[in-house]
Amino acid sequence: MRVLAMDTSTEAMSIALIEENDVKMELNTYTKIKHSKQLLPLIQAACRAINWSISSVEAIAVTRGPGSYTGLRIGVTTAKVLAKELRVPLYSVGSLEALAVNVKEDGPVFPFLNARRQTVFLAGYQKGEVWQTLLPVGHYTLEDWLDTIDEAFPTGSLYFVSPDASLFEAAIQEKWGERAKILAKEDSHLAAHRLLEAPFREEDADIFVPEYAKLAEAEEKWQASHPDQVAAHHGSYVERAD
Repeated sequence: MRVLAMDTSTEAMSIALIEENDVKMELNTYTKIKHSKQLLPLIQAACRAINWSISSVEAIAVTRGPGSYTGLRIGVTTAKVLAKELRVPLYSVGSLEALAVNVKEDGPVFPFLNARRQTVFLAGYQKGEVWQTLLPVGHYTLEDWLDTIDEAFPTGSLYFVSPDASLFEAAIQEKWGERAKILAKEDSHLAAHRLLEAPFREEDADIFVPEYAKLAEAEEKWQASHPDQVAAHHGSYVERAD
């Protein structure tokens, strides 16, 4: 089966063309250019490089989040459109699960992504034939996630993987010292070819949406300035203006 896999959940972007579990082509970008301007040209360039027609793709895989709001919308929307046009299955993979694949050692793995303002998107996994979720995907403050992990795992090595590890390395080392094993930066990127190594699920292209794990900043500000309306609608109200 020919699979087009893509990740747009961080500032970096990755696409891979995979056939029968063999990575035929992978292209990665680490520029500030918007994903919306790069994604389709990157897919086209990868297909041309190995003489694939886009119509020969038999499945689409994409990261569903959490991560960059804009990046996720671009990746998921592109994946949905391609899956519908090509009439092929659409699969999604959690961004943090795809990141966790990079860690090869046994032990609890904590992939995370910077969510700004000293917060992270983070989860915990014990990998194996069946992955065990040790800590659910969530949006955590620095203090909360350090304390949560410390309480749940008082002994043993802890493995951390993130393209943003340098932002939190000092706090991690101060908390756990030699117990903390932080994967090297060059091994900590979300690579599209890793998507098929993580747990994945099939999606309905008509209703599939990203998993953001937190509100967008504009939504947070709106809710903060309209507490009565939010409370009246059980915390999920956003006013429509037609």
